[in-house]
Amino acid sequence: MSRSKTEETHNRLAFFVEPKLQENLRIRLYYDGLKSQTEFFRVCVESYLAKDKLFMEFLDDYRFNKSVQSKKKVTKSRNLRLKGEKTLRDLALTSEDIENIFDILEEELPEL
Repeated sequence: MSRSKTEETHNRLAFFVEPKLQENLRIRLYYDGLKSQTEFFRVCVESYLAKDKLFMEFLDDYRFNKSVQSKKKVTKSRNLRLKGEKTLRDLALTSEDIENIFDILEEELPEL
């Protein structure tokens, strides 16, 4: 059986939810004009990895209110993130500058 191009270039994420939860998700996605569950989860993953400000605020709120982590850890994490954002603004580093720094570190310290 041949694999599609997507299957050759992408990995699949899978998890289980209750049928009613999936049904409600599909309805809500349709209502909000999102084309698919894939699109929704891809945006969530990309936002998380990019440390999108709104997504991180949502995640902080979730961790704080659902007691996933202690309030102290959530607050510390949030403060560290804000401090890092301020440092980046103060240094006026672009995302390209940051990527170059990581490339240099990777060349100099391959064991990391």
